[in-house]
Amino acid sequence: MIDAIKTVGVLGLGVMGFDIAFLYAMKGYRTLVYDASETAMKNVAIRSDQTIERLKRRNRISDAEAENVRNGIVAAPGLASMSQAEWVTEAVSESGKTKKAVYKALRESGFGGILTTNTSSLTRASLLGDGDYSKERFAATHFFNPVLYTQMVEVVRGDMDDASYAALISFLTDLGRKPVETKDISGFVSNSVLMVYAVMALRLIESGASIETVDGAAKELRVLPPCISFDSWKPSIVEDVTRVMFEFRGDDYLRSSKLLAALAKGNPTFYVDQKPNPAIYNLVERRGDTPDPSIVKLALLTSIRLATARTVELGEAPATVDFISTEGLKFPRGPLAELDELGAEAVLKDLATVNDAIPGNRMKAPKLLTAMADERQTFYLKGQANPWVTAFVEGRSHARH
Repeated sequence: MIDAIKTVGVLGLGVMGFDIAFLYAMKGYRTLVYDASETAMKNVAIRSDQTIERLKRRNRISDAEAENVRNGIVAAPGLASMSQAEWVTEAVSESGKTKKAVYKALRESGFGGILTTNTSSLTRASLLGDGDYSKERFAATHFFNPVLYTQMVEVVRGDMDDASYAALISFLTDLGRKPVETKDISGFVSNSVLMVYAVMALRLIESGASIETVDGAAKELRVLPPCISFDSWKPSIVEDVTRVMFEFRGDDYLRSSKLLAALAKGNPTFYVDQKPNPAIYNLVERRGDTPDPSIVKLALLTSIRLATARTVELGEAPATVDFISTEGLKFPRGPLAELDELGAEAVLKDLATVNDAIPGNRMKAPKLLTAMADERQTFYLKGQANPWVTAFVEGRSHARH
């Protein structure tokens, strides 16, 4: 345990918030939890016991850790109780207005420790604009889902001070997690890739591909099967995340699936009793002809390659994108390194093929990728970030401002 941090707090007990609180308590920290929902507060002990039993069946929790959870999670009577903590993680709904209201209330309660927001799509800068909390002690984090089974945590430091940042990294490391600093981009790196990939999977189903064909293609490519993943992510969450990312980034492809909007209303699963759920197809307004399996594979790969290129265009370092893609998302190879081998021009040709095969909104090439094809540039040069790419991105950033 970190000496400077003994009591922590978690605000918001949805799927992510509860699992984060469980992790903190499991690792020995006294963990205050609070949610505005009375039902959520009443179910804390039940959910804790259920999670302990689930982890025990998979040999993922020791007897000592289970006892830590039973003794360490404390239901707080109100948000003001968080003033006792040295560290608070806010995990309320993905609304900047709601989150900033929480920060203001925390500050007024007397809390002055390290505050982190666990967000999927909001930027750190957008949450600090009104000065509701000290920027020197505030960071944005993104735990991967499921929290209790994955190690990587993306971290946006921004202008957090050195002492607070050092404590943050030490704390996350003590939890057995691997923090990776990223730029302040809506969606971080992981969701910048996964959300585009998820939408492409839905567009393929809309165009006539079957659930098993899409997931089968992903398995052949050794990447996340998107339909299986949807049953963990929940369509309503993907709908919220893609909406917020579109508002920040203007990437209209994120909002191009009518099936996503239909799925978000009821969150049906893609699989029932481990078999594809035929009811999913009933939500498609008009299915097209079944695309060739080779097109399905090419579409999934192309969505990943374009999404990673777009993430660099938004300011992230190529090495960080490839590292999170391989170590966090478990892709077999860094997409940008692979793109360099193929060449930007070849990837643009693949994009044209995919767009011709899938009706509806076309996926657009990032301007960076088009310029790279014109200039025959790569993301890496002699194993390092290509200065040409850096200059292009910085030039576009200056032009926007």
